[in-house]
Amino acid sequence: MFTSRTMRQTYLFVFLTLFVTSQARSQFSWQTPVKRDPAEIKRIVGPIGEREPSRDLNIVWVWGIDKLHEKETHEYAWVMDRYVNVLLPQVPRVTVVPSMYFPKKELWEKADLVVFYMWPRGEGWDYDLIDVYQKRGGGLIFIHMALMQGSGEELSKRIGMAWDTRRGATKWGVLPTPVTLTDAASESPIFKGFPAKFDLAEEFYWHLRGDPAGVTTLVTSPAGPAIANKPLKGPPKIEDLDGKEWPVMWTREVGRGKVFITVAGHNYFTFNDPYFRIILLRAMAWTMNESFDPFKPLVTLHLER
Repeated sequence: MFTSRTMRQTYLFVFLTLFVTSQARSQFSWQTPVKRDPAEIKRIVGPIGEREPSRDLNIVWVWGIDKLHEKETHEYAWVMDRYVNVLLPQVPRVTVVPSMYFPKKELWEKADLVVFYMWPRGEGWDYDLIDVYQKRGGGLIFIHMALMQGSGEELSKRIGMAWDTRRGATKWGVLPTPVTLTDAASESPIFKGFPAKFDLAEEFYWHLRGDPAGVTTLVTSPAGPAIANKPLKGPPKIEDLDGKEWPVMWTREVGRGKVFITVAGHNYFTFNDPYFRIILLRAMAWTMNESFDPFKPLVTLHLER
């Protein structure tokens, strides 16, 4: 557990960090949604076989309020509403409930999948509940800034890597495109049929806390420059990048439980991107050991804001 002093220091860091990133609208005004070919989407999704999951599924969607970012970034409430009230209820045998911040014990006990897309809030976390949940086979998905919880040490033990609040550690900036699939991704059901490289208009974190060797990296990207050090007025140039292969999305298995992580998820329009929808919905199915088939109609459902 963190001391009060540690928590105060952590949240001061978070506030200063997000004060800078709250300027995201001006920094990323040149980013626009990537146009996808409908025929390519249809090819990747494939035909629908099974019309419903093999069992009743309970999903918990964790969200929180963000008052610092500009509109159209970090829209936790909008994304929660879209998935909890509009999309996932369309799937037979699926029940989905929202949880503002860390779920209560009773939600963990019933859940097959817990999705975290939320404002950072280190207090109130019970990692023992997560341990029990993962041991029995519960699925976890963490999206974008949900990776920033406490110092990152405890969270990284459960999901592989997390935001490191130590001074000068984790950095953030524009996600250079295209991103690249790894060899492991070619064997993963989450990326079946995807091209080896594709564009994604997003934000990116690197230098995370944890061991990259302890996860299965599926998507990578070079990094730089860090926004805090050099605000950009357009896409980063190739000479500005570090040439390394930093994880953008990965999976991990802990106990009987499965984990999917994406550092992408900054822009609201990402959640209306059919490619990202496919990835996220396939990850949901994978973490719950279910077929993607019943989730396929959601890929192109209500793509408007």
